[in-house]
Amino acid sequence: MWTIYGINKPETQVAISNGLLVIALSAILFVCVKHKRIAWWIPVLTLAVVFILGSIIANYSMTMMGWCTVAIGAPAIIPQVVRVYRTEHLYGVSAAMYALLFVCCLTWLIYGAMINDWFVSLPNLVGTSGSLYIWYRAVQSHKKFQAPAEAPAN
Repeated sequence: MWTIYGINKPETQVAISNGLLVIALSAILFVCVKHKRIAWWIPVLTLAVVFILGSIIANYSMTMMGWCTVAIGAPAIIPQVVRVYRTEHLYGVSAAMYALLFVCCLTWLIYGAMINDWFVSLPNLVGTSGSLYIWYRAVQSHKKFQAPAEAPAN
């Protein structure tokens, strides 16, 4: 949806960055299909439905398309924030990854404000605050539950 939004707006940076994300996710899905983790028709159908629906919505109204992208993008991090809130030991949660996500969301938030496109900024406001929270909690958890250093062998 963001790729279609960027193409129709036109916002080259939004279209290219999200187009590359679609390619990366498609490669991951290809590997999942290859290893029989998911049926081949699920990603194909999903991509087709998103492309068709996104194209129809974008041709109807770019404002409606913007609100659809916000409705899809903004709440995406909320389930992870809830999980982190409910979990004390965040084993396997990468603090570095959420630090990078925070920086990424912050730069998109600023970029959206600079080009006066609040449809770009709004979901990244949620993403920035959510990733900052997860990053902070992951660092605190890793410090608290750090594995003790092994005793030297005699």
